[in-house]
Amino acid sequence: MNEHIEQSIESSRAKVATIFRELAAERAGSLCEGLCVPAVADSIANALVRESELEPKAARDIGFHLSDWHSDAAFVVALHLFPERFTPAEIDAGIEHFLIHAPNHVAAAAALYGRPVEDIFEVGALNGPMDDETSKNV
Repeated sequence: MNEHIEQSIESSRAKVATIFRELAAERAGSLCEGLCVPAVADSIANALVRESELEPKAARDIGFHLSDWHSDAAFVVALHLFPERFTPAEIDAGIEHFLIHAPNHVAAAAALYGRPVEDIFEVGALNGPMDDETSKNV
């Protein structure tokens, strides 16, 4: 990763943290930092075991997959709330980081829940990278 992209990611993360500190005070730390939040993963798993027919292991795995990309989700929400606070480079870096990390977790959780991902938009989403001019090849 080049230095410009790393700087954009770091400045974007700092802005996301600032936005969520403004909105959620002390709860913002667990949203904007780190990987899986065990308390959230456990809440998801406990709810799924109680309310669905999922086995505990599948429920725990879903909890992990839906709580590991929370900082990526925070970026998307912050961008929706305050797009004017982000530079184009920060938006590009944040979107790229989100797309590298979150979709695989969501796809895994969906499969474990019995709702595997489908290509409902018919864009070849399950076929790997696109080679035409509509995709960004990294």
